[in-house]
Amino acid sequence: MITRSLKWRMVTIYVLLVLIVMIACGTMIVTSISRSAYKGIEDNLKETITKSMESIETGNTKEEVRNNWIDIIDGYKDSERLFYLLNTDGTVEYPRENIIRDRFNNSMIIAAAHDKERKEYDTFIDGEGPYRKEYRGYARPLKVNGKVAYVVYILAPSGQVKENLASTIKIIIFAIIVAIVLSIFFGFMFSSFLTKPIIALSNKARAMSEGDLVNTIEVLSEDEIGELTQNFNIMAKELNHNLTQISSEKNKLETVFAHMTDGILVFDSNGMLIHSNPASRNLLDLEEKEQYGEIFALYLDMTYDELIEYVITGTRQHIIRLGDKYVNLCFAPYLDRHENILGTISVIQDITEHKKLEEMQKEFVANVSHELRTPLTTIKSYAETLLDGAVDERELALNFLNVINHEADRMTALVQDLLELSRLDNKQTKFKMQDISLSHIVEGSVDKYQIHAKKKNQIMVYERTSDDYKITGDAGRIEQVIKNIISNAVKYSYEEATIQIEVMERGRFIVVTIQDTGMGIPEEDLSRIFDRFYRVDKARSRAMGGTGLGLAIAKEIMECHGGHIKVNSEIGVGTCFHLYFPYEKREAQ
Repeated sequence: MITRSLKWRMVTIYVLLVLIVMIACGTMIVTSISRSAYKGIEDNLKETITKSMESIETGNTKEEVRNNWIDIIDGYKDSERLFYLLNTDGTVEYPRENIIRDRFNNSMIIAAAHDKERKEYDTFIDGEGPYRKEYRGYARPLKVNGKVAYVVYILAPSGQVKENLASTIKIIIFAIIVAIVLSIFFGFMFSSFLTKPIIALSNKARAMSEGDLVNTIEVLSEDEIGELTQNFNIMAKELNHNLTQISSEKNKLETVFAHMTDGILVFDSNGMLIHSNPASRNLLDLEEKEQYGEIFALYLDMTYDELIEYVITGTRQHIIRLGDKYVNLCFAPYLDRHENILGTISVIQDITEHKKLEEMQKEFVANVSHELRTPLTTIKSYAETLLDGAVDERELALNFLNVINHEADRMTALVQDLLELSRLDNKQTKFKMQDISLSHIVEGSVDKYQIHAKKKNQIMVYERTSDDYKITGDAGRIEQVIKNIISNAVKYSYEEATIQIEVMERGRFIVVTIQDTGMGIPEEDLSRIFDRFYRVDKARSRAMGGTGLGLAIAKEIMECHGGHIKVNSEIGVGTCFHLYFPYEKREAQ
């Protein structure tokens, strides 16, 4: 394709060169013929008037001048040329019959009448369309006693000049077409001769890219192209020798790298990836080779040059997070025999499981110990009181045992929630995905919590919809989310508060809105209410039996269903939760 493109570029340049030369020459010929033809007419007009003025005696009066020129004009009646004697205002003085115009007022006539500088010739057009005639005109003033008395004006037809020019242009166009055809033919032949060795080089280069380094190209000339061909053959021979040696060593290394469980990346001194093994691609989730050069800025927050300076004294490690994975990047420089840095080698290790265990352990110790401290303290203190003798007082003992039982239930609920969150985090929860009616689930949840709302004289408003919104999900888990939000609304709303529940369609989602007129959530806490063990009012939440994990579980369940939760709240006004469930509208059957 390259050589063909070069061939046609050469032909195009050759044709354009011929076309430009032909057009330039044709333009010069047409211009020269035009000037020559018009000059002949103009010289003839000037000569006619000059000879006429020399053949008559100069009149002393205006009448004598008029009579002398009438005789001359009468002598040209049978000629193609038109002879007029004009007054100084441009009106025709003679002849009076068969004239093309009664008055001539062009700039040349006016200038001649006032004896001013003027152009000697002008073009006069008579008629329109098929009756259009073109004349070339010449005017001279006639003076009596130093004043202009008349203007003599002679016109000669010049239409034949244009006809001759048109014929000439046709001949030139024909010559240009013939020249273009010939230039294409000879240009193609000439370019084929020049590009033949280039085509051979291109084919050889393609063969080399496919692994053929043995066959050589025949040298057909001793010019620059022949020298290029010879050097190309030498290069192919050297490449074949070197690549044979390199291939042997490369095969050994590739066998080792391919079977390593750790990823290996090798970068040159410019930060370009020159080698990677399958494990590295799997660990970093990178497909395109160019993407590997971005890991320094993306994951290490430094340029490759900064990394070189960083590892120049030895090995350096970085732990990064890629989605759900944790990866340890270990960088070390590799040197040449002069101890110059040629690049870096990165060993990539998957430490996800180790990191998750470490983080889970830290989180468990920090949060669970905090959450278990209060009920354990309560249980221990009440148990010690019973051991100290309170067990003999039946009513007091029963009261203490009820407290111990309640605190034990709280710890049991906490452990169950922790186990459920752990399963959700590790993608171990199995959902029973099926087509379910979201409207029915909401109605059932509202009915179950009506009794709790009535105990606090709260009004729970839910307008039952005739639309049966069908979604795909786990009915039990979705009911768990809705009950959790409604339960919180009842718990944290004041006496006689209003709780409004609504189900509506919004674009690609079905939105369940649960709005209360409770105490509200401070704006600074809104971004953290879905964090585990986070409570806005810790004392009040514990008093109401909350574990601090309900909203975290609800958020995880919604995300597993492809949905999400939004919340807005205002202190003293209330809180509004929006549950977004993915929805595809289905045709009624």
